[in-house]
Amino acid sequence: MNDSEEEEGYRGPAEVVVGELPAVTVQVQLAGNFEPISGRYVWHGRVRTLTEALGDDADLSPGTELRITGPEGTATAKITGVDLWGSHLVDGVTPPPFSRV
Repeated sequence: MNDSEEEEGYRGPAEVVVGELPAVTVQVQLAGNFEPISGRYVWHGRVRTLTEALGDDADLSPGTELRITGPEGTATAKITGVDLWGSHLVDGVTPPPFSRV
């Protein structure tokens, strides 16, 4: 993998909003890269402790949209699943909330 193929991203605190629920600050790990076959930039990641921050009654099922605000902007993502540690996996819908080099 050369320098131009390395994933860019952000790891740290971010404000997350799901639907009309109040914003919560949780840790995120987001990364993205240019996909030459599709010709577009794609990003994805992990949102940690979202269930704990919002409560068990929040709808965090796959397909649920959420807004992630990091130090460099706000973006929309969709939940795609939950990993073995209970973190929510997300795929970006809009341009990412971190700068691309």
